[in-house]
Amino acid sequence: MADQKKIDFQSKLARIVQAEEEQRAKELATKLKFPYVNLATLPIQPDALLLIDGATALQGEIAIFQRIENKLKIIVRDPQKPATQKILEDLKTKNFICSIFIVSAHSLAKALALYRELAKERKEITGKVEITTEAITRLRQELKTIEDIKKKVDSLPQDDATSLVEVIIAGSLGNDASDIHLESKEKTALIRYRIDGVLHDVVFLSDRAYHSLLARIKLLSEMVINVRDKAQDGRFTIRLENIDIEVRVSVIPGPNGENIVMRILNPKTINLNLKNLGFRDDIYDFITKEIQRPNGMLITTGPTGSGKTTTLYAFLNEVTDPEVKIITLEDPIEYHLGGVTQTQVDSERGYTFAAGLRAILRQDPDVVMVGEIRDKETAEVALHAALTGHIVFSTLHTNDAAGAIPRFIDMGANPTILSAALIDIMAQRLLRRVCEDCKEEYAPSAEEKTKIEKALAGLPKMIQPSIVKTYKLFRGKGCPACNNTGYKSRVGIYEVIHVDAAMEKLITKSPSHAEVLEAAKKQNFVSMYQDGVLKVLQGVTTLEELEDVVGSQS
Repeated sequence: MADQKKIDFQSKLARIVQAEEEQRAKELATKLKFPYVNLATLPIQPDALLLIDGATALQGEIAIFQRIENKLKIIVRDPQKPATQKILEDLKTKNFICSIFIVSAHSLAKALALYRELAKERKEITGKVEITTEAITRLRQELKTIEDIKKKVDSLPQDDATSLVEVIIAGSLGNDASDIHLESKEKTALIRYRIDGVLHDVVFLSDRAYHSLLARIKLLSEMVINVRDKAQDGRFTIRLENIDIEVRVSVIPGPNGENIVMRILNPKTINLNLKNLGFRDDIYDFITKEIQRPNGMLITTGPTGSGKTTTLYAFLNEVTDPEVKIITLEDPIEYHLGGVTQTQVDSERGYTFAAGLRAILRQDPDVVMVGEIRDKETAEVALHAALTGHIVFSTLHTNDAAGAIPRFIDMGANPTILSAALIDIMAQRLLRRVCEDCKEEYAPSAEEKTKIEKALAGLPKMIQPSIVKTYKLFRGKGCPACNNTGYKSRVGIYEVIHVDAAMEKLITKSPSHAEVLEAAKKQNFVSMYQDGVLKVLQGVTTLEELEDVVGSQS
């Protein structure tokens, strides 16, 4: 009890001393006619702080806490101090415009403490961060499995954040992970990889190692390191084997600390070959003709992570030609395509999907790709573009192809214009492939056989395979190559609704989802579930995986 009273007294005394310090700083600011700030309420930008080295900042009792182009906001203890004045003059000779603020000793100490933390990283904060090809190549060869990564991380010193970042990224590349998740727990933190759409636990970190890693990632991503209660976004780029691998970073606050997600955008992992996306032969032949049409809108639907953007990129890759002007509007640009003019949404500056699309149409394109149709305004502009000599590729968030038409109408699209502009609607999902290294054949259960026969019975006769009495199915036993999951890489399953004369007439009547689906079945429609069953019979995936992703057949 006595110890607690002592702690409370010391805490109260510290607050009183700090308040007195702040008051003296305010009085000095008033006397010298400078503005006063309390740095406790302001973020410090690392790139601004590092414009002055730590020793110079300490000697001059000065620190830069914000930079916008050539305009600097600078805190000082006393602007009349000769060492301070010399630093300010040096900055002015470099064409910086300096705004001076007087702070207390406590505020300055906060900045200088952060200085010491950042100083050792200064050389690596130069816009594009390059992790050496040699290090990543070596680590990728070493880190073949999640178990390899765990052992490597456990062997590193807890404060070696640079090596830890290299191991985590090299491990993600070696295991074809699309995302790295770093989740803070009560006393530890967990690293997880998303591989083939599924999250896998990799390794736990100590609290000390995690905080060191968090600071390092913020530095690489050019985030504000001392802001911990707000969401931040950043990015950095790795130069590897003559390609740029972009890492997009998101940090959000949580109850136990900040959580990080890093999206790995590796150009080598994106499949731009339309033939290899998993289309059945009849869909492939149909789609390759449709995307060559001179005008109209082709929509791809599905939830986040279902491969819609990859499909659109494959469309663009297929139609790319020196005689064809292709412009995209994306949020954000995920991969850079040769022969394509790519633009990016910037909502803060008013460059929204709708505004950007209008601007694009003034550039006389032949093909337009809009990353996503989210609102009435974008839908209207895109539909009119499809009616005026442009082929438009875009995406929509609906569960299936039939849901796209009611969704457009709910957004406020004119049904008559929609019916004339739409040419095709495609829905898709991604299923994990059975691992080829541990693939084994097995006989289906009675329940599995019933499900398969029901799906096959509803197939159009033109593609219905001959039904045999004994089905051969395949599954993966689990091996090091697939991290013992039985699956390796993914394949798409699809359903397509073509807007023919009958469908066009139906759209003008604002049909329901059920009405669209019923009309689609009259044009040899194959559902995603049925497409998945065909891939199950081909040994590409499993019925379990199909039902986990799509659900069971109704």
